[in-house]
Amino acid sequence: KPALDEEQLDARISRDLFDNRNRKFANAVGGLFPSTLTPVMVELSGIDADKRAGEVTKKERRAFAELIKNLTMHVESLRGFEEAVITRGGVDVKGIDPGTMEAKGIPGLYFAGEVLDVDAVTGGYNLQIAWSTGHLAGVSAAKGGTKCQL
Repeated sequence: KPALDEEQLDARISRDLFDNRNRKFANAVGGLFPSTLTPVMVELSGIDADKRAGEVTKKERRAFAELIKNLTMHVESLRGFEEAVITRGGVDVKGIDPGTMEAKGIPGLYFAGEVLDVDAVTGGYNLQIAWSTGHLAGVSAAKGGTKCQL
């Protein structure tokens, strides 16, 4: 919850617990996280998932807010190429000048990002390719001053 400071987060949790005071703690805080993260956060909190939200103490609530704001995660492994999300197909990179991202033989036409035929594993690599090629294509087009002639 990077948009909330610890005080704001504590107020949000307090409101969620009050509004759902007769529900189980795990259900009362479900709106704070993506559904797959909720059980993990509840377990890490040390608060019984079946405890009624209205019975959560101020100390437990504040510790939960602190846990959320200071959660550290460590990557232990990749899930393997077979689960990687990739984009296939697109403009053949052999037809593009890698120094400018301009199409070879068509001055003023630039390509970038996922329109390119570049396969990459997930984990931000495809985003990095999109940002880097987009920046290069934009700078090159601005410097080029050539109008595309199709």
